Amino acid sequence: MSDISEQEILKLLKKLDQYSHSQEREGIGSSSTTPINLDDEVVDGFIKVEHGKVIVGNPSNGGKVPTLKVQAPVKLLIDGQEISKETKVSSESVIEWKIEEKPLFEISVSEDKIDAYLTINRTQRHAWSLADKALELGVTLTAEEDSSIVLETINLQDILTAVENMNIKMNLDVPAIHMEILQLSHRPVKIARGKPPVQGQDARLDIFFSENIENILTEVRGLIDYKNHMNIPSVKSGDVIAKKTPPVEGQTGYDVLGNVLFPDPVKDIRIAGRDNVEITSDSIVIAKKEGRPRVTGNQIKYFDINTAYLVPGNVDLQTGNIVFAGDVIVYGDVMDNMIIESLGNIYVAGSVFNSTLTATGSIAVKGNVFGSNLYSGYFGMLYNRLYNNSKQLMDILEKMMQSAKMLLSEISKKNMQVRYGQVLLLVIESNYQQVWDVLKELMGVISGIQSYNKDALQELNNYLELFLQPTKIVEIMTAPRMEDFLRVLKKAFMRVALSQESQVQININQGQNSTLKSNGDILIRKEGVIQCDLYSARNIIFFLDNSVCRGSKLEAGDTISAMYVGGITGVVTSLKATKKVIVKKMFEGRVIIDRQSMDIFEPIEEKTFDHNSFNQL
Repeated sequence: MSDISEQEILKLLKKLDQYSHSQEREGIGSSSTTPINLDDEVVDGFIKVEHGKVIVGNPSNGGKVPTLKVQAPVKLLIDGQEISKETKVSSESVIEWKIEEKPLFEISVSEDKIDAYLTINRTQRHAWSLADKALELGVTLTAEEDSSIVLETINLQDILTAVENMNIKMNLDVPAIHMEILQLSHRPVKIARGKPPVQGQDARLDIFFSENIENILTEVRGLIDYKNHMNIPSVKSGDVIAKKTPPVEGQTGYDVLGNVLFPDPVKDIRIAGRDNVEITSDSIVIAKKEGRPRVTGNQIKYFDINTAYLVPGNVDLQTGNIVFAGDVIVYGDVMDNMIIESLGNIYVAGSVFNSTLTATGSIAVKGNVFGSNLYSGYFGMLYNRLYNNSKQLMDILEKMMQSAKMLLSEISKKNMQVRYGQVLLLVIESNYQQVWDVLKELMGVISGIQSYNKDALQELNNYLELFLQPTKIVEIMTAPRMEDFLRVLKKAFMRVALSQESQVQININQGQNSTLKSNGDILIRKEGVIQCDLYSARNIIFFLDNSVCRGSKLEAGDTISAMYVGGITGVVTSLKATKKVIVKKMFEGRVIIDRQSMDIFEPIEEKTFDHNSFNQL
């Protein structure tokens, strides 16, 4: 052993003196310490757990920093911050710990507040202490439960106090609480229950007739049976056509907090009958005449028995255009440039050539449709000339009346007197000369209306004739008369608007160069469509396996189901639907689902396009 120099001895004594002063400063039992390094060697830090204290020793000369982590239910806080992962510490770190455990019991209330539940996790709570750990660079703090020290014991009164503080008061089951304390299940136990409201029943409307067209006319041995019209829905006088079941109000309930729970409001259905039906006191709808029953309206359901206008042959120049407030049945064809306007259904046994058919109900064509426009339901109302012309004339009259009112006000300020009719004529000649054309067109429509409903529009026709005579306007028209004219005009307008039926469809065999619009379904029964525009608020369905859809534009509010799509027309076929497009075979074209589109350049077979299939591409 070599001798130690005096200088080295003095250096060692200095270190020992510094260590002694450090111990005096920190006191006995300190949670931190610094190892003595007499030879300036590299020393790692350490952590030691003893008698519930965490002791940290700092490293020296570049040694490793000690780390600390915890194991549940221990929660670790270092310098006031909760730590969830392994963390480096030093002798300067403020290290705290606590136990996080579930309470002895928990009380919960269901989302609808109908039931309250008690869950007892344990009957007693004991003290915890940190487990001792030998000196290590990295330590995991664990705790041990001391069952000999009881800090808290569950009792019935504590639970009842918590229940009261939560304001739970209805149908409290105290025996269930007591039983759970004695026989612990560790599962939620229902301790209070409310009474859910009893929901009422909405009104129900049962309709005892078909609103859709099944078949137009039957065929017997290949020939159309003109005598059998039973496939067109028909009833006899005295038949019950509908029955309304009134709504049943619900019953109130209450929750465990004592709050009253109200049932959802029930929905009623308002029904009304036209002249040809009777509604009994118990809401049974009975036909008063023979014909096709129908229901129109949205907020109020109007029942009526439609009268049918029969055309035994073709609709042509000899019959003239047909405007009728009921069903129109044509046993022949509709020839070039003719118009049929129906406030009901239109049935055509033959074909339709270059004509326009508008129906507030459904349209069914047994033959083919060439170069024509077919509008049903909502679109039948929009394209109805009586509806359009009445609406246009109402708009003009309201503006004329407002202008006349302003002009009369200015004239009265100058203490002058003038006839209302004279002012009205001046307003027409200055700003509203187009009213003459609208008046004439509306009169032409009314004159073409078939005999059944001509008289109902006679009052309107009288006003129209008066307005076409300027001298009569000056002599007869007053502000009250103008208001009455507007009332009569609105009555004619609403006659068409309220004729719109909800369950409508367009039903054809084949279409070419035509436009079909329906707020119901469009059904193609046989060959298909070529260069047509089809719009349906619901579905467009092709029935025949080999039916075609070429050079056409189809749009449906729900689904399109087609067979053979695209071909040699040179015009792109477009299929647009909100939900789904189904094709048996598609040669080329474009498919659009909602706002997503896809161009088809190569033939595809047995394909369904929807949102999912587009998202997978």
